[in-house]
Amino acid sequence: MIECLQDSGEPEEATVRLTRGTDYGARGVIYLAKLPANAIALVGDIAREEGIPESYLAKILQDLAKGGILRSHRGAKGGFSLARPPQEITLREIVESVEGPIALSRCLAPFESCDRRETCALYPVLRHAQEQLLVTLEGATLQDMATQENALLRAGGDA
Repeated sequence: MIECLQDSGEPEEATVRLTRGTDYGARGVIYLAKLPANAIALVGDIAREEGIPESYLAKILQDLAKGGILRSHRGAKGGFSLARPPQEITLREIVESVEGPIALSRCLAPFESCDRRETCALYPVLRHAQEQLLVTLEGATLQDMATQENALLRAGGDA
């Protein structure tokens, strides 16, 4: 779920943003997508390359494995690999594997109820915003993001 965090400067203002876990998970999965097909990477290698704390990344990668995004490999040649081709994995799947179902408001959460939905003027606006967000996240594939990152790296971040 997307969390609502209080801005440290102004307690009455809030920002809606993805958690650090989702950011780290997406970066780890993009790293894997840039490797040759079926390549297995060690958590330590991903963490070092992406500048992510290894123990935190290990937990997030396990969540992504439970979500069917990654495959976990045990043993001497253990690590993680993509469970499916990168063009079949969406950013929405990555976010929901780490965070759970996406909801901009409690009234839009799948397991919440609100007795004011039918009379609330805010509900249809938030529902539309959430639908647009989900369409955007569903339309962003892991392959697209890995290709874009490669292009940005080649251009020195100016693309």
